[in-house]
Amino acid sequence: MCILQHNLGNNKVTYYSTEEEIEKLDDLAIENGLEIRQMMELAGWHILSVFSELKIPKTAKVVVVCGKGNKGGDGLSATRHLINHNWKVELVLISKELVANVQHQFNLLRKMKAAMINYSDNKKKAERAIKSSDVIIDALIGYHLKGAPRGDYADVIRTINSSGKKVIAYDIPTGIDATTGECFNPSIRADATLTLALPKKAFKSEKAKKQSGQIFLADIGIPDFIYDQIYPNCRPDFKIGERSLIKL
Repeated sequence: MCILQHNLGNNKVTYYSTEEEIEKLDDLAIENGLEIRQMMELAGWHILSVFSELKIPKTAKVVVVCGKGNKGGDGLSATRHLINHNWKVELVLISKELVANVQHQFNLLRKMKAAMINYSDNKKKAERAIKSSDVIIDALIGYHLKGAPRGDYADVIRTINSSGKKVIAYDIPTGIDATTGECFNPSIRADATLTLALPKKAFKSEKAKKQSGQIFLADIGIPDFIYDQIYPNCRPDFKIGERSLIKL
């Protein structure tokens, strides 16, 4: 059972989801006609609102660090929207093997001639980009995390954490268990987190919430009747936020 909490002084409760429930929500959305690409597009678009909330100037150098899964696709979508709105953005890709919907986002950026570094090809260049940035977006591993990040993922997390730069995580900081809130070693220490559709139960953990920084909740287009199959009336009241973004 997930935790309910009154939020923002209104009468609607906020539902904190487990990994299994957020996965079910995604699956139900797809079964009912939403596409991952649609939800990914909205996830990427909302980064503009987060940048506005955090007052990040157009002069800031942004590095987006992406994994191969859907969280990486959110980061790639965000990259395109940021470039379209005149931010200077560089990509660091951890894997050359991307799932289909993530590959779609990557192909668009390649056509845009976006600046990209493959971590496995040039770790030193990737680390220099991260250390010389102003803002880093964590789009590495999402709620499907199974144990502590390993290999290149662990290395790049340590580089990000030691950089001293502002870090924004997608959905949940990489290395934190979405259900239990366990913060594995290593795990991203974020200044802000853009979480999607429902807050994660991890945010009820004091340590995980601290590592998540300011938490923003974004609408990715899932209707009430799908949310109700997770828990009755659990769809967040996105009307109360600016541009469908709620600060938790």
